[in-house]
Parts: sequence; structure tokens; C-alpha cells
Amino acid sequence: MRLTLAMVGVVGLVGVVACGGDAVTPEHPVASAQPSTTVATPPRAPTVIKRVVVSLSRKSGTSVTTIGPDGEITVSLDVLENGRGPHTDATLRLAPDGTLAAFHATGHHEMGTPVDETFGRTSNHATWKSHEEHGDQDIDKPAFFMPVCDFPDAVGMLASALLKNGGKLALLPSGSAAIEKTIETDITSKAGEKRHIVGYAITGLELIPTHVWMNTDGTWFGSISSWWSVVPDGFENIVDGIVEKQTAIDRARDKAVADRLARRPVAAGIALTHARVLDVEHGRWDTDQTVVVVGDTIKSVGPSATAKIPAGAEVRDLAGKAIVPGLWDMHSHLGDDAGVMDIASGVTTARDVGHDPDKLDDWKKRFDDGSAIGPHVIRFGFIEGRGEKAASSKVTAENEAEAKAAVELFQKRGYEGIKIYNSMKPELVPLLAKEAHARGMMVTGHIPVHMLANEAVRAGYDGIEHINMLFLNFFADHDTDTRTTKRFTLVGEKAATFDLKSKAVTDFIALLKEHHTVIDPTLDAFEDLLTGEQGKIIPGLENVVSRLPVQTQRQFLTGGLPLDGDKLTTYRASYEKLLVMVKLLHDKGVTLVVGTDSLPGLMVHHELALFVRAGLTPAEAIKNDTIDAARAMKLEKKTGSIALGKAADLFVVDGDPLAHIEDLMKVQWAMRGGVVFMSDALYGTVGVSGPR
Repeated sequence: MRLTLAMVGVVGLVGVVACGGDAVTPEHPVASAQPSTTVATPPRAPTVIKRVVVSLSRKSGTSVTTIGPDGEITVSLDVLENGRGPHTDATLRLAPDGTLAAFHATGHHEMGTPVDETFGRTSNHATWKSHEEHGDQDIDKPAFFMPVCDFPDAVGMLASALLKNGGKLALLPSGSAAIEKTIETDITSKAGEKRHIVGYAITGLELIPTHVWMNTDGTWFGSISSWWSVVPDGFENIVDGIVEKQTAIDRARDKAVADRLARRPVAAGIALTHARVLDVEHGRWDTDQTVVVVGDTIKSVGPSATAKIPAGAEVRDLAGKAIVPGLWDMHSHLGDDAGVMDIASGVTTARDVGHDPDKLDDWKKRFDDGSAIGPHVIRFGFIEGRGEKAASSKVTAENEAEAKAAVELFQKRGYEGIKIYNSMKPELVPLLAKEAHARGMMVTGHIPVHMLANEAVRAGYDGIEHINMLFLNFFADHDTDTRTTKRFTLVGEKAATFDLKSKAVTDFIALLKEHHTVIDPTLDAFEDLLTGEQGKIIPGLENVVSRLPVQTQRQFLTGGLPLDGDKLTTYRASYEKLLVMVKLLHDKGVTLVVGTDSLPGLMVHHELALFVRAGLTPAEAIKNDTIDAARAMKLEKKTGSIALGKAADLFVVDGDPLAHIEDLMKVQWAMRGGVVFMSDALYGTVGVSGPR
């Protein structure tokens, strides 16, 4: 029998009575005592709930929850996904109101930084401490503490507590959460076990509502998404069906937001007058310009004094504000929050380089037909090898037939390219590239294990994702297992003292230029990995993090790689060398593009700031992220700059990003395909505040 969390207090009392110590024998027998017919009740056995972690249909971890007879709950989570993963051992007790009364967890985060987290509440006072944060607070009402560590059970426990406390609760350390019922459904496990589960959506944890599923007795069934699910062992088969039900809910929410916030100009068009227009080709402002947009196309650009505005067109006087071409995120992994975050931030095109293809195709369709708000999507199909250290993927290849089939699958779906990942066999890379190029598709990716970057370029790579892959060309060999965090730690340990003026580097950069290889550094990802300290916001990210909801802000406190001993100093110096490499690539004429592999929208602004920190001018960085990105995708005749006949993808900024790259954050409104969106309103739908 599954115990409800609300029953734990009662079970604890039974356990104390049944196991309260040795029996006591009376000193003197009691006269006329009758033989006892009562049989001692054996202690209640612990209830053990085994769950599995599923990533893109593949089991990548386990979670075991044990509810003891005294009310103590232990949870052990272990995950191995893409060569790394978190481990959490937690012990806790629940209060009568369903909130956490006591909590202690040890283990490590995804990249290996240590976990040692405690929480306790006595009467009306709560205290908490971890490597990320510490504090205390007087509380006079139910409040639920959300651990920083990886602890999926917390969502289920929170849902139970919310249902027990009227649907709303304060969160600790800060924030609040609310719950509402979505749908109910019947499911059947692989072994034939039938259950009826109830879906809920919790707001206050993430940028968008968090889906959670409960059993009919009020206990947690699991949490499910297309990317990452935790379900009872044996119920892995129901994930795809539940994802589709959740997607229907998300579609309805997205459509309501789009219907409310998308503003389509009149048929005669819209004229944006008296604006500064950024000429990204020449890195300068053209002052007092008028841009006329009809439908989804720019119909004219020129001096306001001589502009011909169509009769009946809407006129917006920008009074000197700046018009910038829509930005690109060239390393995106879209999520349900990405669409509005990108458009609100002026990111009108995103290249997704790794996702569930069904989910990705659905986002693209809805972004394009206007039933959801989001950027133009360029799709690169994710192809991985197989094995324990491989990343989860619905499309894998271990032989020539599978490699050809994988490329054909994405070509039939209309994908622009493929992305090759860590566990791909090196001998299949030339075939994958040949098959993709024959179909007019591009090739990018990580450098597979037992292969080096120069070999991948010669084998047909059109691009390389992540700056560390370039350094591994010199630090790794064919025996190095780069499927693990070693692909990060090697760079952290060795880059600081590496000579970028060496002949080996010079020859490698010449090879990149000769092959027109596109480099997507994702500097922000390595800033986090190599310089992020537990409990501290990375300097320079304060203006991004402060705009996010409280619970989301906490994700920026967990640090990157373990920085014990002298690693902090060494890794920071290595990160600076990564920046130097980006400037060197730029100076040598290698094509650079801007991708994040991180929080959508806002992190594009930060990545551009890192390009400037590396030594590029703001104009050069913005050029990389507009017309250069369009050229890399062979779309420069359609988009990438503000010019006659190009797509009406742009945004309005109250500032001067050529003087201060940070001014890109001051987005007033954005236009995607001629449709206008006010940035503050979009940010508001995901709980993000405007620029400060």
C-alpha cells in the first residue's frame, strides 16, 4: 500500500508505541490475572517507492524513496546523463501541514560540486544552510522550503502540501506557489498495473507552470516532460502519452498569450519614423531614418525627410530610439519558456541544435502560424551514438545504415542540418557529413570521443559547437574519454598556460579559415563551468539574475565544476585564455556566431557582452550575431540586417549598444515577421522584470 504523505505523522505515532523499548515484567504477579490473548503488533515495515529517471525515452537514473514507520523519509537519487549527473541522499520529516519540518541532503550537483544542505523549523522559526545560501526567518503560517539540491520529490511534496493548505503557500527562502488542477487520466504500466492519476500545474517554481502528477490518494506519482521525467519503476511506457496531454495544455496557454499580446499592424503597414537604424555591415548608426514594414517584409528604409509612407499605414515616431536587426541564438535548446523570452529580448531567430524532434517541430509550427510566440527556428537534428555515457537521444547511429537513416529522417522533416554528438563513432563522421551535404544540409557538433577537432573539420564539419572543443584539439588524444566532465576539466587545467602563438595553433586556425568553419563559442557556458562559485552570482550576471523570479535566481548559485584547492585561480586564468582565443579567431577571419546553450533571450545579451570582453567592439559582436549568423545559415538575402526586401525582424532599444553593449537589454518592443510585441508584457508572462 502506498502511504499518503498526510499519514506520516500517524504512522510515526504507531511506530513509537510498537517499538518503544523492551517489555517490563511486573515484580509481583497480579491476582486473578487471566492469560493474555493479545498478540503484539509487529512494527510497520518501511514503504519503499522506486522511481526511474527518463531522459528522451532512455532510463538515465533512479530515485528510491523510503518512508519509515517512525515518519522519517529517505530519498536516494542517482543520475548519469551525458557523462555526468547529480547524486542526492536526503533524510527528512514532514510537518502535520505537509510542509518540510526537517531536511538534510548530501551528495553532489550535476557537475560534481558538493551538496550539504539542511533545513529545520521549530515552532515559528525556520533556518536553512547549504553551500549556496544560508538564512533564517520567523514564520507564522505554513511555508514550504524548496531545496537547492537535485530533489525531484520536493515537487510532489509541495503539491501535496498545497492541496492540503488551500492551494497556496509561501515558499522558503522566498517566493510563493499556487496549484491548480489540469486533467485526469488512466494509465497502465508495462506489467499491466492500472492507475488513475490527476494532473496539476504549480506556479512559482519556474518561468512557466510546473506539471506534476498525483495519485488519487494525494501522493506524488511523478513529474513528466519531453526532456526529463521521474516516474514509478515500470511506468516508463506512459511518458510519451502524458507529454502529449501536457503539450495540449501548454498549447492552449501559449495561444491565449499570443492572442492577447501579438499586435498585427493594419494591412497598409507600419512606418517607424525618426529612428536610428543600425547598419550592421558597417557598424554605424544611420540617423533620422524611417523604416516601412508591410506584412512581414521591410518595404523601405531611408531618411525620414524623404520617406514615402503608404496611405492608411500606422505611424510610430521613435524620437531617436534605435532600431536593431533581430538577434540570433545559434546554440539554443528550446523550452516552453523560450519563445516569449527570446522575442522579449529581441532574439528573432534561434538555431536549435538538440531536442526531441517531435517537440521541436511542434514549436516551429506554432511559432510560424502565430498560435505561440517565438522566434524563427532553424533545426539541426541531434544524432548520437549509444552507450552508458552517451547523451539521451531519440535518433542514434552505430553503423552505416543507421547513420544514413538518421540523416534521411531529418531531411524529410525539412531540417537545415545535423548535429553530431560525443559518442558517435569517428568512422561514421565522414559518412554522416557526406549524406547531409548531399541533401543540402549543414553539419555541426561536438567532437566525438577518440576524434580531434582538426579531423572533424577534414571529415566534413561545417561548424564546431563550444570553444572547449578547439582546445581539446591540443589537450586530448585518441584515448581521452571526452564523454565525461574531462572535456571541461582538461581545458580548465591546461588552457591557462597554453601558447596560442604556437605553430600548432596557427596551423589549426588556418585550417578553420580554409574550410570556412563556423565557430559557436558559447562563452557563457564556460564562464559558469570554469569560474562559477557556489553561493555567488558570477560578476557581470547580476543584471540578468536580478530580473528573474526568486526560485529561478537560485539556480545561478550552484556553481560550475568543483573548485577545490587552487583550481579557482587556475580555471579563471584558463577562462581568460578562452576569451583570448575568441579574439584571435576573429582577428584571423574565422567566422564566429553567438550561441548560449543557456537561459533563452537574456543570455544572448550576456554572450554578446562576453564577446566584447574578449576584445571585439560592440559593432563587431552585433555583426557576428546578425548578418554573420544569417550568412552562416545561407539566409543573408532574406534576413540579418535592416534592408529593403528583408524579413521584418527587428527590435527597438532605448540606448546606444554601439557605445555600451549592455544597452541591448533595454528592449522596448520587438517585431517578428512584422508582428509587434511589447517586451515588458512578454517578460511579465514568465515573471521576469524589465531592465534595471
